[in-house]
Amino acid sequence: MEPLAHTHRSERLAKVLRNVLFWGCVIVSAKVFLAILYQYRWYFPPDFDASPFLAGRRFTFVGLYRGAFYLHLAAGPTALVLGTFLIFSGGKTHWQRLHAMLGKTQFAVVITMVVPSGLVMSLQAYAGIIAETGFIVQSILTGVTMAAAAFLARSGKFAAHRRWATRCYLLLWSPLLLRVVAGLLIVSNLESEWTYRLNAWLSWLAPLAVYELVLMSSSAETRAGKREAATAGVGRSPPTVAAKQRRGIA
Repeated sequence: MEPLAHTHRSERLAKVLRNVLFWGCVIVSAKVFLAILYQYRWYFPPDFDASPFLAGRRFTFVGLYRGAFYLHLAAGPTALVLGTFLIFSGGKTHWQRLHAMLGKTQFAVVITMVVPSGLVMSLQAYAGIIAETGFIVQSILTGVTMAAAAFLARSGKFAAHRRWATRCYLLLWSPLLLRVVAGLLIVSNLESEWTYRLNAWLSWLAPLAVYELVLMSSSAETRAGKREAATAGVGRSPPTVAAKQRRGIA
């Protein structure tokens, strides 16, 4: 009994730790999200002296880039808020109709606004071609994962749809991680062009990698469970055969 009780305690502790980690991430994400929105006061009109993001862009903040910037300001937070609701409402029958409607809205916002504006803005990313390429790849993958999630939902393959929708959400969420890491680098005096280049890639690669590892781990556990069940069933006679044997003995 003691090993079993110890196992239950370990499982409860692991569940508590997961919940603490989850809600910690939610709180930090919400704080960073609100901090980003707070900086919007420097964008209407653009304040090139007060805004850290607009600093040094006085002569390049024109034309297509300017339009993409303001489009991204509107579309990015919208897609993140919609995505958060869709992640939490997925699979819940009482939210099914609203989930489907907002899913279509999310598809339109991401494909027609977030991805194009992100691609344009990527071309003027700080720290040069390496960071630019990181943001370009991120934007393309955001569109690809969104398209895959939509296609799978229309095909009725909802398990696969949830996986691709989660990947898309992580890509939409990654700018928050970018800001968190950038802030930590600043306060630790480690900020440089090279750390920004790394951040431009790792801010979205790391969440995706963690998610893929979780998926692989879950799949491995499922396969192991099936093997154990199959092994446990080996050597057992079917009930009808056993019944016949008992009747023959009797």
